[in-house]
Amino acid sequence: MLVEKLGLSRDLLANKVAIITGAGRGIGKELARTLSWLGATVIIAEINDYGKNVEDLIKSEGGNALFVKTDVSNEEDIKNLEEIAINTFGRVDILINNAYVGSAGEILNISMEDWDKVYRVNIRGAIFAIKTFLPYMIKQNAGVINTVTSAEGWPYMAPYFATKTALMSIGKSLASELDDTNISVFVFAPGMIDTPGLQEYIPVLAPKYGMTEHEFKTQGVNPGYEGLMPAEHCAAGWAYCIVNAQEYHGQVGEPFLPLLQKGLIRPKKRNGSKDLKPGKKIDFKEKISDTVIYSEKVLGIVEKIQIEISDLGIMARKWMNRTFSKRCGMRIEKCIEVMTELDNKIHQLSYDIHNNTEVNYPGSIENLSWYIQILENLADHFHKSIDDAKGWIKDPEDLEIALNALNDREQAVVNLVSNLNAIDVTI
Repeated sequence: MLVEKLGLSRDLLANKVAIITGAGRGIGKELARTLSWLGATVIIAEINDYGKNVEDLIKSEGGNALFVKTDVSNEEDIKNLEEIAINTFGRVDILINNAYVGSAGEILNISMEDWDKVYRVNIRGAIFAIKTFLPYMIKQNAGVINTVTSAEGWPYMAPYFATKTALMSIGKSLASELDDTNISVFVFAPGMIDTPGLQEYIPVLAPKYGMTEHEFKTQGVNPGYEGLMPAEHCAAGWAYCIVNAQEYHGQVGEPFLPLLQKGLIRPKKRNGSKDLKPGKKIDFKEKISDTVIYSEKVLGIVEKIQIEISDLGIMARKWMNRTFSKRCGMRIEKCIEVMTELDNKIHQLSYDIHNNTEVNYPGSIENLSWYIQILENLADHFHKSIDDAKGWIKDPEDLEIALNALNDREQAVVNLVSNLNAIDVTI
């Protein structure tokens, strides 16, 4: 399985019990297989009978699984799921609220019955599952809870996108309430994944977006993929987030960065990137010297942001931390760690080049694609913060100071990305 290549060992989730709603097919099915591979006992809470096929598949692969037929919108079904899970296994360590329904069409034409159904499954079902299984995690003083989000404001599936946006808010609220516990809560944003559910909607949605079905599938919205991301790949990235749930607490996780970090996927080749062959020596001492300067500046910027955030009041601090995490894909503390790591690698490369040490091409900076993706997220954060500042800061002089600082920060990151692309021998 792809998860093996993420460096996760098979016993990481040994003795853990995971409940995954909507695990009969698609991402839920692949996540069930992946968590089982990592040693977890998986309860497949699925409304359709093909959930039994997933149980059988996992058992055939040497895992431990149990299918419990469950309509998450039905409280009696959730109570039955609770009774079976606790009586059979005695605990629940991981709760994945993956079950969903959607309704395609214009808001004017979607019936209130459909709106109610989407609400009952997507929101009410997730909340009732949380209220049911969170007490066991509190008693254990350990656990992981996920809600699943999606895009915001896309047309022609308003009930789905509205509820998915609400699930992001619910997940972040729950995370804040559990900050002082050992229970980790994060929201997961899969992206456009090749699942039976999406495939069923594509013939309906593509014409509404003025696209062919092929164009819809190959919009290029997934980093590292020409089209839809395979469900197994998404599940591997999701499992990585679950295993490292404490690091993702209160954040929005996604499957791409873990795969980029391990070099399993790469973004499309950027314009201006150079084609360098293994063993080819080029003179870019000046370029690497500039890169060192930009790297040190960016590291200083993120360290300063941490200080600025710590000086804020509690509500502003929470908002800033969440906004940074959402846009950058990691907490500020993790970003400092990553930028420090990159800065060290850039300094080492500079030392090697200036001292005529043999530089190993390709791969002079390991996982450079991943670092570049993080930097691009950071630049985007600064760009969006300019609009934030215009809305929050009313004093013209204070606003001018803030905008100049944000523009300077964005440009510093852009300069570093540009230089890294110029010496990028891994893409």
